[in-house]
Amino acid sequence: MGQCTQCNFCSCPKESEESGQVNFPFFHSIFSPNKTNNNQSPNNINSQFESVSTRNYNFNNLNLFQNTAPNDELTALEQIKLSNQEKKRFETMVRNSNISKERLDITSIKEESMISISNRLFINEIKEVPKTKYIVQRTLGVGTFGKVFLVQNKLTKELFAMKEIPKTSEDLLSDTEIIDEIEILKNLDHPDIVRITEFYNTDSSYYIINEYCKYGELFEQINKIFSETQIAVMFRQILSGLAYLHSNNIIHRDLKLENILISDIEKSYTTNEDLFLLKIIDFGTAKIFDKNKYPRAVVGSIYYIAPEVLLKKYGKECDMWSAGVILYMFIVGHAPFDGKTNREIMEKIKLGKFSRTEPRWQKASNEVKDLINKLLVLDRKKRLTAFEALQHPWFKVSNSSILYNNISKDEVLKCIQNLLNYSIKSKFEELVLAYIVHNIPRPKQAKTCIKLFKLANKNEDGKLLRNELKQTLLNFVSEEFLQNFDIIFSLLDGDNNGYIDYEEFLRATIDRKILINEKVLKLAFKFFDKDNMGFISKNRIKNDFVGTNMTEEVFNTIFDEIDLDKDGQIDFQDFKGMMMY
Repeated sequence: MGQCTQCNFCSCPKESEESGQVNFPFFHSIFSPNKTNNNQSPNNINSQFESVSTRNYNFNNLNLFQNTAPNDELTALEQIKLSNQEKKRFETMVRNSNISKERLDITSIKEESMISISNRLFINEIKEVPKTKYIVQRTLGVGTFGKVFLVQNKLTKELFAMKEIPKTSEDLLSDTEIIDEIEILKNLDHPDIVRITEFYNTDSSYYIINEYCKYGELFEQINKIFSETQIAVMFRQILSGLAYLHSNNIIHRDLKLENILISDIEKSYTTNEDLFLLKIIDFGTAKIFDKNKYPRAVVGSIYYIAPEVLLKKYGKECDMWSAGVILYMFIVGHAPFDGKTNREIMEKIKLGKFSRTEPRWQKASNEVKDLINKLLVLDRKKRLTAFEALQHPWFKVSNSSILYNNISKDEVLKCIQNLLNYSIKSKFEELVLAYIVHNIPRPKQAKTCIKLFKLANKNEDGKLLRNELKQTLLNFVSEEFLQNFDIIFSLLDGDNNGYIDYEEFLRATIDRKILINEKVLKLAFKFFDKDNMGFISKNRIKNDFVGTNMTEEVFNTIFDEIDLDKDGQIDFQDFKGMMMY
């Protein structure tokens, strides 16, 4: 982090910039599990503020939807798209699982919409030592600035990766550098980027708690020979992560195989080849990019560094050069620019000339060669962007969508039903659900939800737009059924930024029965009970999570709905009752 782990090439501080945010109105809903409306007919399903529940049908037992064999000529969504007759059956199922929703006072709706829920709320600086919450299992790796450990949460028994950065290290990073990395990680929400859950600051060290990727670094796989389909599946994820970072004006600046982890492995349904699911990590040298102020510090790892970085004037294009190096390494088996000394390597990088005579290069497809040539371009203005690279013909020729084509129609329908049935009582319930989704390792059943998000997100930037979501839903329900689509979209858009973030999508599509249990709720309760009093006070919620954006009257109404025994505080039973209806 912050320095080349191979050759101690360089290290430099990072600057921080401010970025703006777009607000978008929110409509919240009341969910009444004990309330039914016997007079409701299927024709009223699209009435304004109508509710839906989280109850699921067992599609496997119903046998109403035909599962077809994968067809490489069709997109993944086209393969699982419902016929008009199947849509009617599915719509009936969703209608029959609905629970009626009361219409809300419009003032309450507008006032709650001013509360923005984002991951930033959950990643605060903690002064105590991590051992109070985690047990160290073993060392995962040692880097320039510290160590990474496998740790287990004492309460939930879930595994995480903990990065320790000693403050007494000779290669000491400044507080600014550490905080800058945390601030960047707080804002990241993408399936191909590592997720941070906690940050500790003690007298002796900094500790960053991340999700655990049990299959290790992608670098460890470089000596294996992969098919172009396998490589395309991996590279597409890398580009998708970069597209998201660059759309948020973030430059990674140290993209390399060591900074890409394998979170999971699936089998190809056609060839039985391993398909790797990846996460980009280590944002110690990442930077918020200002188009009016080019970075000038030489940062990165020698084999992957872009020529313009060596010239000390560069932008996000430097990440695309590094991506080109990674792709070349998987096709050929070694770095395109090498040498006996750092100076020799740098001179070759500045010339931009690499070997095209290797046997593995000769055997590679013309399409992948073309993509590499368009990434390893000296003129950064002519280099492909992440979005442009994702549209390259190689991804279609290499069948890179194979990972997403291996998706069960039944499982997708469960996700879609959960989404259409998504409902919350209040912003506080949504806040707790957001904390759980962010901090608990993804259950196996979430794989389908993650794939569905990627399929829906056509430009792969991690931001699901209104039209993208609607077009995805229209594969499973009719236009008429989505008359209240704007309300559905607004319910999902918890931070009011005008698009659906990755974790917002997961909140709505993962089955709560799978996600939430007693241990998970105790973990969440401890987070909100910051005073360790055994209850959550009204003032704690208002001061820490609501602020002054809501009138006292509206806030009291919401609090009273949660405070079931009306004692002016939320104990664990109130908390549990709110989340496990």
